[in-house]
Amino acid sequence: MKPALVVIDMQPFFFRTDERKEKLDELIVKINELIEFADENSIPVYHVKTIHKRNKSTWNLVMRKHNFGALFEGTAESKIIPEIIRKNHHKVIVKTRQSTFIRTNFEKELRDNSIDTVILSGVFTHGCVGRTAIDAYELDFNVILAIEASFSHLKNQERVMLEVIKEEQQQKVLSNKEIIELLKK
Repeated sequence: MKPALVVIDMQPFFFRTDERKEKLDELIVKINELIEFADENSIPVYHVKTIHKRNKSTWNLVMRKHNFGALFEGTAESKIIPEIIRKNHHKVIVKTRQSTFIRTNFEKELRDNSIDTVILSGVFTHGCVGRTAIDAYELDFNVILAIEASFSHLKNQERVMLEVIKEEQQQKVLSNKEIIELLKK
């Protein structure tokens, strides 16, 4: 197994309500724990962020329908939360859709580096993290969803997404401790 750690959408915009901020401090701790482990064990780290252009060229259908844009280039809401550990050797993937694989070079990046397993963390489990997990599976990558290092404020949708990942796709949903133990083997 050749893994990479993927930290998805840890940007202020996604934590703009109390409901969404509910576990932010804990989430940061758990993500940083995985980043530190990855760095200590030469596991590549990818920080994924959603960025849009003001001219609407990157907007999805819902954004266009409601004429509501967000996460514009260069804004505070689009930057990675400063408490998340970032190092110069970490890579950044910019996306405009929920899945990290759509309209990016992420698949090529992984294949060029012989990575066969993605450890997914960030927000939201029911959205971007889950959609990335589904596409990773469809592209023949193994998936480990870091359950303590990912979050969803929509628990019913999260439950359904986790069911698809675990049951239908037979991928792993593990705690940080389980991930670290698995990768130490």
